[in-house]
Amino acid sequence: MLIRGVGLRGAVAINTITMIGIGPLITIPLVLGALHGPRSLVGWIAGAVLALCDGLVWAELGSRYPGSGGTYGYLRAVFGPHKLGALLSFIFVWQTIVSVPLLQASGYIGFANYAGYLLPQLSTNPMAQKMVAIGVGIVTLLALYRGITAVAKVGVVLAVIVLFTLACVIAAAFTHFSPAQAFALGAGDSFWNGLRAGFGPALIVAMYDYVGYGAANTIGDEVIAPQRTLPRAIVIAIGLVAAAYIALQTGVLGAIRWETIVPRADGSLPALGQYVASAVVERSFGVPAAVVVTLLILITAFASVYGNLLGFSRIPFAAASDGAFFAAFAHVHPRHRFPDRALLVIGLLALPACFFSLDAAIAWLTAGVVLIQPIGQLAALAAMRLRGERAPFRMWLYPVPALVALTGWIFVFLSSGTAAMAFGLGSVALAMLAFLIGARRRAAWPFTALEPRLPG
Repeated sequence: MLIRGVGLRGAVAINTITMIGIGPLITIPLVLGALHGPRSLVGWIAGAVLALCDGLVWAELGSRYPGSGGTYGYLRAVFGPHKLGALLSFIFVWQTIVSVPLLQASGYIGFANYAGYLLPQLSTNPMAQKMVAIGVGIVTLLALYRGITAVAKVGVVLAVIVLFTLACVIAAAFTHFSPAQAFALGAGDSFWNGLRAGFGPALIVAMYDYVGYGAANTIGDEVIAPQRTLPRAIVIAIGLVAAAYIALQTGVLGAIRWETIVPRADGSLPALGQYVASAVVERSFGVPAAVVVTLLILITAFASVYGNLLGFSRIPFAAASDGAFFAAFAHVHPRHRFPDRALLVIGLLALPACFFSLDAAIAWLTAGVVLIQPIGQLAALAAMRLRGERAPFRMWLYPVPALVALTGWIFVFLSSGTAAMAFGLGSVALAMLAFLIGARRRAAWPFTALEPRLPG
């Protein structure tokens, strides 16, 4: 039996660290590129609203089904482990394998971008940046290819560095803050026309940075009083992170001209855009301080990809152990007892994904997970409510937040672009095909009635 050792503070910390990572330090130029100047704050605020509405879905499901597994467990519990829930949970695990490499690659790309501050030649050599990103991916995989005891000790140290780094950048941004620069639109610029043009792409990036508020739900069996702790941890973490992101964006607007950090017409980032946090610190505290903060950012980037690969590699392993996914993923290392095949598959797939641009990786990643995780959980909540099940925590003002979340996620998916949408739909279709082929061979649902299993 697992030990329930994670209280409210621990759960809030898990959610907060998972949400922050390297994301906001590498994506501010992308949000500014979509919503110029002070309009960018709208993207972060809208992301916080969508995150809170979706977080309430996680909160109710987590209080009703407080075990470990998160989305995987909710879909199986609500829709039946041998019926529709088997299909939906299979698709979720499949999407984890095809989408998480893009998440990992975005962190590797961010690492390579900030390394350009210390090694300026990287900023003008895209191929060298890709090689650095791939190298970080290999190091991350090797660092995790060991027993869980060593992994846990490293994770605690990295978590502290993540929070300290973000605080340093925010402090630097407000040291020489200019309100006139932060909140001024360009001459002849229309607030509403610009908002309509760039809101979708900006919201995609914002949600990439906010997602992670349900991280503690995946370890529900190790949380103290999970029916109360999980909902509170979600709401508190979203509030803390939203305040930090808005403060960071506001500080950057007042510390550096946004036009100098946004993507160029060809989608590439100028040097300042590749390491905007380092530039802000340099202007406030000088080069030595910027070098130190850049090193901390690189550690933060590594912490982010390290933690993500650790957690996500356990999803296909858990599903395979339950007999709900390909049996090969249930394999564990014979000596160190960790899911080696699941770790290797996701870790290796992330390496070629480093050749994506950062914005493309985020768009494809988002389109890949929207159809099954947030929308699947919304369907699970609706089914649970229709059956009259009462969770210890119930969504406030239901169904308004659920409808806001559904509308927001559909909008995000439709804003991701044709290629990303095709990736999302195509990967779901392939998952359904793989599931049906396996079910047909086993005479399992939905083929059970057609070919009943013979006794003996």
